[in-house]
Amino acid sequence: MSIKIRSYEPGEEREIISLWNRCLTRDPISLEVFERKVLLDPNFEAEGFLLAEEDGKLLGFAYNIVRKYPILREEVEKDKERGWIVAFGVAPEARETNVGDRLIQASIDFHRERRKKVILYSPYVPNYFFPGIDAEAYPHEYEVLLRNGFTEIKGAEGLAMDTSLWPDFKYPADIKEREERLKREGIEIKVLTTQYLYPLMKFLEKHMPADWYRHARELLLHNRKTQVFIAVKGREVVGYCQFWGGEGYEWYMPGSHFGPFGVREDMRGKGIGTMLLYKCLEAMKENGIHNAFLLWTGEKAKRLYERFGFKVTRVFKLMKKNIEA
Repeated sequence: MSIKIRSYEPGEEREIISLWNRCLTRDPISLEVFERKVLLDPNFEAEGFLLAEEDGKLLGFAYNIVRKYPILREEVEKDKERGWIVAFGVAPEARETNVGDRLIQASIDFHRERRKKVILYSPYVPNYFFPGIDAEAYPHEYEVLLRNGFTEIKGAEGLAMDTSLWPDFKYPADIKEREERLKREGIEIKVLTTQYLYPLMKFLEKHMPADWYRHARELLLHNRKTQVFIAVKGREVVGYCQFWGGEGYEWYMPGSHFGPFGVREDMRGKGIGTMLLYKCLEAMKENGIHNAFLLWTGEKAKRLYERFGFKVTRVFKLMKKNIEA
């Protein structure tokens, strides 16, 4: 096969989306999503979006990125050494060829040329599509990564979970007792209002991952305070969660995507997370939303979600490869 590996060229976006959707059948995207999450990402480089082509037909892709612009207080020193393969796919008709290997080798070269020492697959924030590779859905791509020196990051498995809110919303039987117990401790769960905007942003800045700060800020710039729930003690915000919709330009509208969701470390174990989850899911149902899902959680938090009827629907393996600069 006379296959060549080249970079994205403007004007072939629809062809790329068609290829993506044939390769990654569980994770299709639209033109709007490609525009927002790829082309308009400030770190995007055409040279990083690699395509395998034979006689004008696209057979696979690998989307690579390195961070040129820091994300708030993201670990700047680590970003100097790491890059990401955000997504990777091979067309069904090319899986018996070396297309996948050539794309990954070209990806490694892309990161090496930028003096990176570690390549991650694929939790690039804020514009990731999935937290790692779904080996069950994409066994070919998973094997290609393994064959080219990628290894699973121990203890970093990502779990996607879903639950139904309609017609019956499942929650712990003692939920009202929990709420009263928290109130006696001076802790309340509230819908976000203007007076708590500054305390919330300071809470996120100090206690939560940098991309959570950015995500919440973007949501609130669209005046979506009623989609944000906070746990407050006195004038302090000690926990938070939100819900939102899709991945296109109006991603911030109400929808079935739950999270991010977190409680200040020294306030955990009191049931605050349980109440935040309850209030948020209740509001989602009141908005006519029939289902709720989260794309990425860990084994520890899984137990809390299971109490509300969530079930694991996908498992993602986070992977990395060390390279010489």
